[in-house]
Amino acid sequence: FWLKGLEAPEGLPPGAWSAHWCVHAMSDRRRLCLPCDDREHWANVVALAASPIDGLEELQKRMSVYCQLRGVGGLSRALKDSGHQLFWQSTLPSIIQRALELPTLHAQHAARGEPLWVMQENAMARQEIPRDLGVSLLANMFLCTFDKAFDALRCEVDMPEPSFVMLLANGASTEVAKLRMFIHFFERVAQSPPQGRIIINRVVGTALDADAWLQSSQPLLPLEVAPERVGFETAPGLAHADFANQYIGGGVLVGGCVQEEIRFSICPELCLSMLVCPCMQVEEAIQIIGAEQFSNYEGYMFSLRFGGDFVDETARWPDGTVQSAVLAMDALDLRWQDDSLCAQMSQGCLLRELNKSAAAFAPVDSESLAHFPIVATGNWGCGAFGGFAPLKALVQWASASQCGRRLRYFPFEQSFGPWLRDLSDASVQAGVTVGNLLTMLSRLRPAPMRFELKLPTGDGESSPLREQAEGDEVEKSADLNRYPFRLLELVSTALLDNETPSK
Repeated sequence: FWLKGLEAPEGLPPGAWSAHWCVHAMSDRRRLCLPCDDREHWANVVALAASPIDGLEELQKRMSVYCQLRGVGGLSRALKDSGHQLFWQSTLPSIIQRALELPTLHAQHAARGEPLWVMQENAMARQEIPRDLGVSLLANMFLCTFDKAFDALRCEVDMPEPSFVMLLANGASTEVAKLRMFIHFFERVAQSPPQGRIIINRVVGTALDADAWLQSSQPLLPLEVAPERVGFETAPGLAHADFANQYIGGGVLVGGCVQEEIRFSICPELCLSMLVCPCMQVEEAIQIIGAEQFSNYEGYMFSLRFGGDFVDETARWPDGTVQSAVLAMDALDLRWQDDSLCAQMSQGCLLRELNKSAAAFAPVDSESLAHFPIVATGNWGCGAFGGFAPLKALVQWASASQCGRRLRYFPFEQSFGPWLRDLSDASVQAGVTVGNLLTMLSRLRPAPMRFELKLPTGDGESSPLREQAEGDEVEKSADLNRYPFRLLELVSTALLDNETPSK
C-alpha cells in the first residue's frame, strides 16, 4: 500500500509492509568505523586499563592521549552529588572493561553476517545490535574513543555527535543530571548484563502526495486522551513517539534537556542510534525497539534532575529483548520562519508533517503492529519549534489512522484534551475518514493576515500603504490564533454537521 509500485502481501493489515523490500545489499553499506580499527588509537585506549585510575586528574591525563578532552568539571559534580568511591572502585573499571570487549563482541556479531554499518539516508533498512555489544559501544562513547573515527566520518556523512566530551566537561545542573543517568546505567549493567537486542529501523517509502491524502478512505481510528500533566511513562506497553531532532538524540550529549534528550538519558541504549543513523531526511523516521529504562527523572528543561533508580517492568520477548518501541520523528522548526496558523495549515506544511509522522507510525511488519497497536504521543514540535498543538494533534491522528494504528494523546499542559476526545468519539461514530478530515482542514485554513501600515502625509493625515483584510478573514484568523479550542470546534462543526466553511 505504502511503497510505490508494490502491493502489500496478502494478510498484512493496512499500512504494514516488510522491511526487506527496500533494504540495500550489504555491498552498498558503509561499515561503521570502530575505535579498535585503528591500532595506534586502540593501543592508547587499552592503556586505560594498564593500572587503576583513582581520580579525575589521572582519568583526564589518560583520556587526553587519544581525544581532545575539554575538562571533567561535569563528571566532578556528578560524582560529588552521587558519591565517588563506587565510581573509581567499580563503575569506571567496569566501563573500561566493557569498552575493551568491543573487538571480540563485534567479531562475534560480524561472524553472523551482521557487521555494524551506517544506515544510508533515504533507504529503508533494519539493523539489530545485541545488547552486550550495545553496552560496549556505549562504554566507548562514554570514554570518547569514537571521536577520531567520527571526525573523519562526518566529512562524508551527515552524522550526529556521539562524543561525551562536552557532557563530561559541563558542570551545568541539567548536564550533570544527564551524566548521572548514564553513570547509573553503567552501574546497573555491571551488576546484571542485559539480554536481547536493540533493533533500529530506518523508515522511508511511506510518503503520499497531497491528492492521495485528501482522497484517503481510511477511517479515523478511535483516539484516547490522557489526563493533563501525565507523561508517556504511565503507558509502558505502548509505542512512544520521540519528538526528535533531525539528528537523532538531539542535544542529549550537549546542552539539550527536553523530551528527546531526557528519554535518551533514562534509556541510554537509544543512543546507539547516534552511531549508525545519519541525519533524518524530510520523509524519513527512525523506529527503535528494545531500549530499557534505567533511571527516573524529576523536572523538565532547566529544572531537570536525576530521580534515582528505575526498574523497568516492561514485558520481554523470550531472548530478553524489552518490548518497548520509540518512534523518532523531527517536526518542522518554525523558529526562524512564519509560524502563524495560516502558514502551518498550508498544504506544504501539512504534507510535510503528515508524511513525517506516517513514517514514524507505519508498522515495519505485521508483528510490529500486533505488539504496538497504539502509539503514545503529544504536542509534537509545539515547544521551542512553535507548532500549534491542536493542529499537530489532528495531523498525527490522521497519519496514525492511515497507518492502521491508534493514538493515545498526552496533552500535558494543554487543556484541549476534552475537545479532542469528543471530536474523536463523534467522528469515529459517524465514519469520518482521513480524507474527510484533511479536506476540511484545507478549507478551514485562515486567510493570511494583512496589517494596515499608514505613512504620514504632508497634511497631517496618514496614507494606507496596504489595505487590511476583510473583517471575516481577520476575525477568523484572530479567533484561531488566539483560542486553541477554536480550530477543533470548527473542524467538529464542519465534519459532523455537514457544513462547508467559507474560505
